[in-house]
Amino acid sequence: MRPSVTKIKIALALALAATRPALAGELTNAVVPATARGFYNSGTRLLAAKKYADAEKMFQSSLAAQDGPMQPLALYNLGHARFGEGVEILKKGPDAQQATALGNPALVRGGNAIRSAESALAENNLEKMVAAYLEGRGARRNLRAAEKAVQAAMETYGQALQKWRRAADDFKGAMELKPADTNALRNAEAVELGIAQLVDSLQQMQAMAGAMGGQQAQLGKLTGKLKGQIPAPDAPPDGTGDDGEDDDGGVQPDSLKGREEKAAREGDQMQTQLSPDAASQILNGLSLDGSRRLPMGDTQGAPPKDKAGRNW
Repeated sequence: MRPSVTKIKIALALALAATRPALAGELTNAVVPATARGFYNSGTRLLAAKKYADAEKMFQSSLAAQDGPMQPLALYNLGHARFGEGVEILKKGPDAQQATALGNPALVRGGNAIRSAESALAENNLEKMVAAYLEGRGARRNLRAAEKAVQAAMETYGQALQKWRRAADDFKGAMELKPADTNALRNAEAVELGIAQLVDSLQQMQAMAGAMGGQQAQLGKLTGKLKGQIPAPDAPPDGTGDDGEDDDGGVQPDSLKGREEKAAREGDQMQTQLSPDAASQILNGLSLDGSRRLPMGDTQGAPPKDKAGRNW
């Protein structure tokens, strides 16, 4: 015997309560979604409230219902939700521009320390070797701190990139299902532009992290040589605990090996091009013409014809 519609709705309500506790307040005074149209409308309300993660779940549920006329609408709004999630990730995560602002002087200091160590070793000057050893240890600590900040920013940008790539696919999918929707095409192009800027920023940060890792390895070897050349009575305090266990230069991640170290030269500057504010500007430029609730009824009506949409 097939379950009744009422039982299906009750089951859906229980499932939503168990898997989406954040939506409990939204559903208290509203009908629990049970159709593609219902999920779409709930998602649209959440999208307007900038609750992007919850909106994404609703649009996915709408798509899962396999309702043909609702597919392009749900995909269109899903693109907005995922792009908005990416912007929120960038806002809440480490600022890449601040991270690279730490990295640039760290690389300059590291380059100076390398030159000082090489010069002291070449001259075999005890006083200079002691000073170069201390300078090298300080530069390596500085490089490690800056590299950690850049790596954290890279992780944030990588998470946002995943969301934006899916958003671009969503807009393209909506366009394939509804070729006349020029807004989907424009949004896909805008998101692709944001993706290109994000990738460029990631590549710059990766190059910076690679340069910092290379300097740390080089300084590790040089400070080791300096320490070996300095007589015990004149040796500065042991660096164990300052440099950790990476006095031999440490082990670089495979993704950073072989990177060019041109950023290590004094005066070289590496700047990321996409900030959270810039990402928000892209989000504001996306059209929301499809993000409107549809009438609840038995028949699946066409989306509103009024295209005089507002900017998101």
